[in-house]
Amino acid sequence: MKILIVVSKVVIVAVALLGGLTGLWSACTTRDALKFKQPFEEHDQLAKSYMAQITSAEKRNDLNEVTRVRRDYEAFEEKWRTGRQIAKIVAPIESLATAQLSAEETAALRELMVKGAGGLSPAVISSTTMGAAYLALNDFQDSAEQLNVATSKKKDPNAFALKAAAYSGLASHTTDPDLKQKYEIAAVASFNEALKASPKSTELTDFALAVPSLKAILEEKGFKLTNR
Repeated sequence: MKILIVVSKVVIVAVALLGGLTGLWSACTTRDALKFKQPFEEHDQLAKSYMAQITSAEKRNDLNEVTRVRRDYEAFEEKWRTGRQIAKIVAPIESLATAQLSAEETAALRELMVKGAGGLSPAVISSTTMGAAYLALNDFQDSAEQLNVATSKKKDPNAFALKAAAYSGLASHTTDPDLKQKYEIAAVASFNEALKASPKSTELTDFALAVPSLKAILEEKGFKLTNR
């Protein structure tokens, strides 16, 4: 009888643990799926808006307006495709899976950023993705600006971690002691916000360890960084 009771308790605990892990995995999967769907839904809405404008102009027999809107729509679709290519390249950085791209990926990203210059609006690519792209190219100022926009909209731990890396990059590339201190404070504050948004994430620690400038600042400020 005692053996049966012990076995039953073990089974109940195992089922509970499995249920908890399944729930966590489901929540993460749902969040990632929503993040993946969002830009495509926004694209569809804008595409429908362009088509509605074209249809309206055609009904009015306004050929100049039809031509203008078609031209704008084609430009939008071109920028959209560029944005999707950029997002694909920087996805490992945006997800904190890595802190650096390969030489080939960096060259491709740089070319795409030049191609999309002036037209990569929030409707085409998110501020977090743009921040990750600039970070990958060591453009720390533009990266910080984009990530400030991203973190003002929602408490995304990845965006905060990327912002911390951007500010640590700024700190390591300035000779002005006042600016250096300002950037270091911003880096620490951003990383703290990332930890608040996701306190048990090992990805945050792994990412910090992979960014030498951020690792140095955090350890100097008393953070205990370990891989596990």
